Amino acid sequence: MRAQIRWELEDPYNLLVFIFGFVMLGITFFSGLTSNDTVFMIAGPDSVIVSESAKTLGLILPRLGTEEYTIFALTGALLVSLMLRYDRDTRVAKSIYSLPVRNHSVVLSKALSAMVLLFLASILPAFLAFIYIHGDVPELMRRALFGEGFLAGYLLYWAMMVLYVVSLSALVAMLSPNTFAALLGSITLLYAPLVLKLRSLPPRVIDDAFFKAYTTQFYPSDRVAAFLDGSFYVGLLLPAVMLGVALILSEWRDVS
Repeated sequence: MRAQIRWELEDPYNLLVFIFGFVMLGITFFSGLTSNDTVFMIAGPDSVIVSESAKTLGLILPRLGTEEYTIFALTGALLVSLMLRYDRDTRVAKSIYSLPVRNHSVVLSKALSAMVLLFLASILPAFLAFIYIHGDVPELMRRALFGEGFLAGYLLYWAMMVLYVVSLSALVAMLSPNTFAALLGSITLLYAPLVLKLRSLPPRVIDDAFFKAYTTQFYPSDRVAAFLDGSFYVGLLLPAVMLGVALILSEWRDVS
């Protein structure tokens, strides 16, 4: 599996999609942060001012709004469709799946590769944009990320988003007859919750859980626990089930 993951991470088509997501998300995050006109005034002891300022700074860490989620979902759908369907359409899969490994192992390695690329394509430009805009207050940034516990929740936020997009796209790819159908189906299902304004599905449910946890809880550990409690079923359990079904389907289907 390690060799398969390395091969997928070095594939030029996958790297092109990664660069697309990295650049477009970076531009969107930077634009969102520079247009943020939030103004806050805090009165009280210095310790309270620093704590509340760090908390406010942590809450404006780049997350997925409508524009960002559109690019994020498109990047994930492209990665998964290329990895899971393109080799089947070009008959390269006949060589890959003839190796002495189970089909589900090959599909899992491709899904993990997509998760790695999508995670890096989103988390790196988010941090770069955030540091570039707020790098003049490094101590406040350090306090927000580590002292207020935003780093743990933020990484978990992106991990859930990546897991959901890749798992759903993988399931659609396993059910689709070709790459185009896989890409179109994935984008439709990923974007439908935004169009229908559903707050019970990602990205809204995960974003709402993050915001609620970090505005209602005082201690960092309680914030992470509250975030997990509010997003576990849709952010972790549902994607795990979808990925599991995709792996089962990979054993039942041939390489066509």
